[in-house]
Amino acid sequence: MNSREIVVYLNEAETQCRMAIGAVIALNNAMQADSKSENGTQDWDRFRFIQGEIFRSLHSLLTHASNISRIFRPPVGRGQKAEIRGRRGVVLRQKVGLPDEDHPLHKRTLRDHLEHFDERIDHWRETSIRKNYAQDLVGPKGMIAGFEETDMMRWYDPERKCFMFRGEEFDIQELVTAIEALRPMLSQVIEREELEARRGASS
Repeated sequence: MNSREIVVYLNEAETQCRMAIGAVIALNNAMQADSKSENGTQDWDRFRFIQGEIFRSLHSLLTHASNISRIFRPPVGRGQKAEIRGRRGVVLRQKVGLPDEDHPLHKRTLRDHLEHFDERIDHWRETSIRKNYAQDLVGPKGMIAGFEETDMMRWYDPERKCFMFRGEEFDIQELVTAIEALRPMLSQVIEREELEARRGASS
């Protein structure tokens, strides 16, 4: 890839980083929202709206993180196109200094759970013993007793900044920190590659 092409990919990665951080801001705003009515009683419609905003923001964050991930680590596949995508990923990871393995942005399991939520419900229906079911919970682990972990779908612990899904735990803060660290790296490489592209065009 030439410098101009590299800049196109990295600009898109930077855009996705910016939108991911926007989702974090929306998440924090939702977490601070008050679900009480003016007389101090619980407004359940407002509570459900806030709950929805929390998980909408988390889903948005994970979608944008996955979009970043696919730029630098495309899905594995077969054939010539898969090879081309794989080589592109290697070049871009080297440009910004991302490791080939073991990086928070390379983990797409939670996003896949949410993207294929209907299939996860299928699996719950086929495997759940007691047929208990809970989702969209906000609070610490253990706040609900008597449920199998695999009977609980979307669960966010704001204290630990941890997303739980059917007993699996995913560190949201680790992901956000990785995105925040990537943004300045992208800016530096984009500036360098744009300069290289201009030099190539003038020679």
